[in-house]
Amino acid sequence: MVETLKTQTKISTWLNFRVAVAFLVLNFSFFHFGKSQINSAVFGLDSAQFQNEFINYLKIRSISGSEFQAALYLKSLGIQYGLQAECLNCTDTSVNIALSLYPLSSKKPNLILLSHLDVVAAIDSAEWRFHPFSATRTDSDIVARGALDAKGLTFMHLAGLIGFKSKMFAADLPFNVTLLAVCGEETGGFRGAKVLVEKYMDRLMPWAVYGEGGSGISEIVPSFPKQQVFGISVAEKVNLWLRLDLKFNSFGHGAAPPSSYVNKDMMKALHKLSQVEGRIEFQTTTKRMFRALGEMEGGFQGWIIKHLHWKIFRPIVHKFIDKNPVFGAVLQNTAVLTNMFNPPGPPNQISNRATAFLDCRLLPETKIKKFIRDIKYGLIEPRFKVSIINECPSADESSPDLFEYQYFAKAIEETFPGAKTAPILFPASSDNNYFRQFGIPTYGITPVLMNRSDLESIHGPNERIKMVDFWKGAEVFGRFLDYAPKMIPKNYIQPIGNH
Repeated sequence: MVETLKTQTKISTWLNFRVAVAFLVLNFSFFHFGKSQINSAVFGLDSAQFQNEFINYLKIRSISGSEFQAALYLKSLGIQYGLQAECLNCTDTSVNIALSLYPLSSKKPNLILLSHLDVVAAIDSAEWRFHPFSATRTDSDIVARGALDAKGLTFMHLAGLIGFKSKMFAADLPFNVTLLAVCGEETGGFRGAKVLVEKYMDRLMPWAVYGEGGSGISEIVPSFPKQQVFGISVAEKVNLWLRLDLKFNSFGHGAAPPSSYVNKDMMKALHKLSQVEGRIEFQTTTKRMFRALGEMEGGFQGWIIKHLHWKIFRPIVHKFIDKNPVFGAVLQNTAVLTNMFNPPGPPNQISNRATAFLDCRLLPETKIKKFIRDIKYGLIEPRFKVSIINECPSADESSPDLFEYQYFAKAIEETFPGAKTAPILFPASSDNNYFRQFGIPTYGITPVLMNRSDLESIHGPNERIKMVDFWKGAEVFGRFLDYAPKMIPKNYIQPIGNH
């Protein structure tokens, strides 16, 4: 706080595009095409067979709402490998698969490896190198929708679980391990994770949960660009989808436009809303995140990173967010216009109704009612109706001081010698908060390195993964499960009896 404009100028020259984008990539990232191969025999698996099973899984077109074939395939595969397979809340609209060491009816405290069955559609299939659901194997990768998000993660969980089972086949452990693949994650989790935490918690008995979240990246520590850093998410932003409706009558013919009509007022209000600058907020998780990065950097630059939340640095942070909006994702609430439409009508008819949708991502400690009031105030149009169509739960962060976090971090550091880990805020939303809201330790990580092109393929064309990176990620889960017997299992949910 003793530095002035001279200090700010020095900071500005250092705080460059690479650092900001790299840090955000750390939060959003999933996979990297690594260079070292591990022996799949460690997992008690025939690697060629397991890779073919993975490819067959990728070929299933399990777009959200059409997950049943993928669920049946995964369940049959679990049975084939000697796991306890159960279908939870299997209805016409919902299907969720649990593959476990022991039956869920055992009611043992459960380490849950969480992923999802569904993938997003590949509407840009003409831009793909191969058909999105052909799961084409090349010399360097497998190209398929879901290779990264999140069928690859599911099979990493499966490999780790099979390997752990082969080592513990004769033991009666005081805890269970369950691969839980849910439906509907890409559309908010209402058919999957939300139903499970409402109806099946006394069967799942979660002790800790490991789902999607951060990953690894290099070139994030300015003075040590080769340093590999893995971000383990301990909290995430809250997903809130809002519908805005505006309806009133005016002259209906396009040849005689009135001074005020629905589409004009909708556009004015949305433009006004887009000009409202989100307030920068450094919360518990983001402060810790930058402190960890600052410790890795060291020196004066490291000191600056650790203290970016000080108000003296706020002009620098604002300026940088203006140039690189992605940097603001972990520091601001965001509201993005994703769709707007009118009822059908001819081109010369002025519509009397308009609807718009906002995809809002809120920092963990945000008061949702206040945020919606601010949205209404920003619209400056009392005739707007604002309604919630999707709201994921908010939750306090999961502590990085617990053994459940620390042993996972240790597994990463052993798999990637020289790598470092850091607890982070995940700027997107996943199913993790459905469990985290109950105080269950929940961490988000796909333990592989990645690069920018890998990130861009998620939900985009040419999604892909190399098997060498797949096996590295599976190795992390295998190592972590090997540490599980050293931890003390905990019950966060009171069992209600067998059923």
